[in-house]
Amino acid sequence: MRVKHSGIMQNSQNIKAVILDLDDTLYDCSGTLVLQGRKHAAKMIAGLIPCSEEDAYHLQLEMEEKYGTTVNIYEKIVTAHHLPNTCIKELWDAFIHIDITGITLFPGVIETLKQLRVQGYKLILVTSGEKEIQNRKIRVLGLRNGYFDDIFIADRVNGQTKNDYFKEVIQRYNVKPEEIICVGDKIDDELIASKSLGMITVMVEQGRHYRAYLKERDKYIKPDYSVKQFKDIFGITNVGSLVMS
Repeated sequence: MRVKHSGIMQNSQNIKAVILDLDDTLYDCSGTLVLQGRKHAAKMIAGLIPCSEEDAYHLQLEMEEKYGTTVNIYEKIVTAHHLPNTCIKELWDAFIHIDITGITLFPGVIETLKQLRVQGYKLILVTSGEKEIQNRKIRVLGLRNGYFDDIFIADRVNGQTKNDYFKEVIQRYNVKPEEIICVGDKIDDELIASKSLGMITVMVEQGRHYRAYLKERDKYIKPDYSVKQFKDIFGITNVGSLVMS
């Protein structure tokens, strides 16, 4: 196990809580749901442009490569191909409304959650997206079985953000920001928000958001730590096992 470190963590022995992201942090969203969603949307795109489904699939990848992971690429596709604006929502719905029954947690996630609880850490899951879809993912993954002290879903439809819930965690559990580790894959979402509040940030080196970060890392703040997989969090909660880079 190797934990990359980009700074000196202060008072790490006093960590009391761990906030976790869901997608591409606890399970492989990019390699399952995103891939499936792009293929599903490709069928609709192929009927609109027209083109082959394979070309429609690669068009989505090209648009994401060009505009980044935080942009709705279906707006770009609709504009570029002079399609009706109503197609934006139709394509987005095709992308997100897919079968999620096959998703599974990364190896070691449940064992790691159990060990962190035994060690006395408060565990909070904070995810964002459409509330119904995120709730379904959480149920399918079996994460409502007492592993977390709290689960929060920032509903993008209603303009909620993870930052709102980070502040709520601080108040609800009466902990200082520097006593909280925030773990996620998105530097421009949970990691910037948590670092701005003074939390210890840990990037999971998984998924499309991490790959996008690697291309433009000079634009962003650096996470305090990065890990290959979630179970390596023990290298951070247990200072003695850190490997500096």
